[in-house]
Amino acid sequence: MAKVTLAYVNSFRDRHGRVRYYFRKGGKRIALPGAPGTAVFMEAYEQELAKAAPHVLVRQGRSRRLTEGTLAWVIDEYKKSAAWKKCKPSTQEVYNRRFDWLRERYGQADFRSFTEDGVRKIRNKLREHPSVADAVVDKIGMLWAFAKEHLGIKLGPNPAREVASIHTDHEPHKAWPETLCRAFEALTNPRLVRAYYLLRYSGQRRSDVVRMRTSMFDGTAIEVVQEKTGTYVWIPCHRRLREHLTATGIQGEYLLSNTWEKPYRETSLTNLVCSACKELGFPGYSPHGLRHLAGAALAEAGCSMDEVMAVLGHLTEDEAREYVRQARRKVMARSAMDKWERNG
Repeated sequence: MAKVTLAYVNSFRDRHGRVRYYFRKGGKRIALPGAPGTAVFMEAYEQELAKAAPHVLVRQGRSRRLTEGTLAWVIDEYKKSAAWKKCKPSTQEVYNRRFDWLRERYGQADFRSFTEDGVRKIRNKLREHPSVADAVVDKIGMLWAFAKEHLGIKLGPNPAREVASIHTDHEPHKAWPETLCRAFEALTNPRLVRAYYLLRYSGQRRSDVVRMRTSMFDGTAIEVVQEKTGTYVWIPCHRRLREHLTATGIQGEYLLSNTWEKPYRETSLTNLVCSACKELGFPGYSPHGLRHLAGAALAEAGCSMDEVMAVLGHLTEDEAREYVRQARRKVMARSAMDKWERNG
């Protein structure tokens, strides 16, 4: 029988000759499923260790060496790869949150022990957070494909491939109502107000607004290479944004900076804006809603799809078509109501 080196884990052979494992601490014996190294075993072990001896879990987490073939090792190898280096910092930040969740719970599990049913159970643990659940499944599938192709691990079919998505309703970001816009303009926090004007009147994503340097603004237009798509966009400065920048002044390296005169992180700006919206009585609104508002305003002003695309940096007509379609419906509705009123 192989020696078990995990803290508080013991083993014995049952009457059928099968090796059984259990967690023993404080006189209590708790059966553990599977065998050391499997995903189901390591999850149960980590849970019992966290309850009975959390100080041991912390100590092991700090000093634990990565064992070849474990999930933690695969994650570590992926983060050394060219694929990881090609990811944008914002993408790496999101991926790391999913990797950390997986590493904490299944890091010491043999990656080969992951099964379709096991991945489905992992997904179901996050059912209350559908988008996170689907993202975790996606990362398991991505790591499986990477390990199979680049790490020389003999793996079978990808266990994440047939696990269904549970986040089926993708609620779009809501365009801000004018009452919220007026309330934001009246805020006393100059950084929040600056963020609002840049987001609304440039029509750019938060990832581009936080990277706008003073050198990108020549007093008449802002030049941006969009973080998400790599698209170059030249944005003539809207009159209201220009008036705001003139009245408040531009200091430092960035058009928008935090209290330390450093650029905001995307998530920090989102949290700041969303919290302010909630305090103003408008929960559920986000910075991206101002991009939608800009698109709608451009279309309602009579701009063509090409013109909307030029400002917002859309790469396809499909992305801009909805703004134009909605604007045309408003124009037609106003025309119809005028005719109705004239007819009594």
